[in-house]
Amino acid sequence: MHPVRVGLAAIGLSFLAAGSAWAGAIKAEPGAYAEAVYAEYAAGTGHQVSFEVKTLATGKLEEIADAPFGDLIASSGHRVDAWQVGTEIRDPHFITTAVLETQELEYTAAGFKKVGYPLELGTYRTLQVSTTIGSEVKQHQAIEFCWAVLGHCTILDPTVLFVDSIVQNRQRLAAEGWGRQAVVVKRNERAPGLGDMGITAVCGLASNPSVKDRYYSWSGYTITYKDIFGITLIRKVLGAQKSGIRCDTSCLPSPYGYSYASSCQGFLGWSCACDNDFGYGTTGGTGKWIAETKCTHKFAFQAQASASVTDLGSANVNISWSLDGTPDANGGQMMDTCGYY
Repeated sequence: MHPVRVGLAAIGLSFLAAGSAWAGAIKAEPGAYAEAVYAEYAAGTGHQVSFEVKTLATGKLEEIADAPFGDLIASSGHRVDAWQVGTEIRDPHFITTAVLETQELEYTAAGFKKVGYPLELGTYRTLQVSTTIGSEVKQHQAIEFCWAVLGHCTILDPTVLFVDSIVQNRQRLAAEGWGRQAVVVKRNERAPGLGDMGITAVCGLASNPSVKDRYYSWSGYTITYKDIFGITLIRKVLGAQKSGIRCDTSCLPSPYGYSYASSCQGFLGWSCACDNDFGYGTTGGTGKWIAETKCTHKFAFQAQASASVTDLGSANVNISWSLDGTPDANGGQMMDTCGYY
């Protein structure tokens, strides 16, 4: 989809960032790294999910050099799925998986030597992870790999897929200050022809009568998903989005904004797909603009993403999505009412 731009003549701008606070990178400490990663993932969901991690076994990587990781931990038959919007991890839920969505259980520790992590310096820890979402609790297994002297750890988790990458993406975006920007234009005029009421009545938005122009913007961002060896499997570039409402000279809503397209790449058996769209409309004094983009990814099969606008022209306008795969997204909506206050 092609973006649409609508100009804005601003007199006074006020910016409010809605990004997440960043507490710093997770330290690569053997015996503690996995706990910190799962805790950060849970924080990204607003604690809609929680994890309890227990150690099953520990050892040196040299001891398991030729053992497939699938001999050390078992596949659970379920997955924790969620989708990411910048620093937010949304809608965590369990799904049943009939097809294994990672090849990593077939790999061995020997692969670390090829990417610069000597086996003689590394340790491993097999884990039992209990995941709670709502009233549902499920267990699965994972492996933590660490090189303390090199300051590097990573996690193989076939159930919370790409847990390391998701957390690293979240922390990087938080450090960069990513977040939805709320911008208001403080420019008011008294309502004409209102007699005595004209002394105080001005056109403004119901959310804030001192403001007659407000928009949200979501800057574009890039996320990558990597395997335990640091090889990129999926790369997504989410396009910038903007949604705003402005009261015109007749104090009627005039929605505006744009939606930039996204792109993605999948490697080594992973596919991806992106789409974007925008819609706008008014009903009486209420206006709405919605702008969204989403990219999905899927292993072994073709991912799909398709957007279509419904109820275009009314304040009920929305974007319907047809998705096959795990999505990541950007954008949102602005809806407000113009009136004299």
